[in-house]
Amino acid sequence: MRIVLALILIFLTLDSAKTQVLAFDELEMRYDQGHYKNVYRKARRLLDKPQYDFSYLPEYYIALTKLQLAQNDVWLKRHKYAIVEAKRTFEELQSTHEGRDLLKSHEYEISSLKNDLRIWLGELKLQGKKEQFELVNNILNDVFDDVPNVMDLPEDRIDPDEQIQVETSNSSIRSDNRTKVLEGAEKLLGVPYKWAGNDPSGFDCSGFTCYVFENQVGKKIDRRAADQYKSSTKIKRKHVKPGDLIFFKNGSSISHVGIVFSTNNNSIQMIHASTSVGISIVDIYQSSYWKQRIAGFGTYLDD
Repeated sequence: MRIVLALILIFLTLDSAKTQVLAFDELEMRYDQGHYKNVYRKARRLLDKPQYDFSYLPEYYIALTKLQLAQNDVWLKRHKYAIVEAKRTFEELQSTHEGRDLLKSHEYEISSLKNDLRIWLGELKLQGKKEQFELVNNILNDVFDDVPNVMDLPEDRIDPDEQIQVETSNSSIRSDNRTKVLEGAEKLLGVPYKWAGNDPSGFDCSGFTCYVFENQVGKKIDRRAADQYKSSTKIKRKHVKPGDLIFFKNGSSISHVGIVFSTNNNSIQMIHASTSVGISIVDIYQSSYWKQRIAGFGTYLDD
């Protein structure tokens, strides 16, 4: 009986860990999409749940969104201490090893925020709002002084030698299998996200790719994203075609997979199972969340 109870506890712990990752991923994606009020509310709810005490991430996103939302006069009037509270949170994060690691891993977000605050600072000066000006100026000088500017971060654009070959975006040269994969995937737009889902009632990321490949071209592929990455034929960025797979990492492990939907304008649009909006299409290089996490590309198609 004790063994059974122990196994149940282990299962619940593992299941909880999965939920935590999904919850945190949703915060990051929602923030990247500019849904600051939504992120603020969700992060506050996570902060009230003991199972999330292992991470500073909810506190980080509360502070981040406070500084974004405070740029609205109406919101700031209702939350008059938001700027001071956000500054205190960032200083606390900088004082711990775990907090510094978190800030380093979100350097692009913070750098973008720093740029927003500089623009806001100029507006406050023109408007003669001295008190707010001093608060924002103190954050820039005391908290974000060492944060690199957005333009000084490692270049996100692809080296010219790695640009996608122009002809790959031309649908007229797609093989029948590629067309089938893309058409089958597109028909599933709007299907909700579901943990461990692998049918049209709901998909997770690898459940979606498995379903599309098996039902559209009769090809069974590995169920897990990490295993799909291992078993697929690796390809370089410049050789990517619609119908190939794009993989993402969280730390050192593969955490997400999507299907390359288009390579127009030398960018990459993928269709995937998003934890926040379900099956949807996103431009990788228009998203700070995705473009920083690309692990590589693979294919199960021969042409």
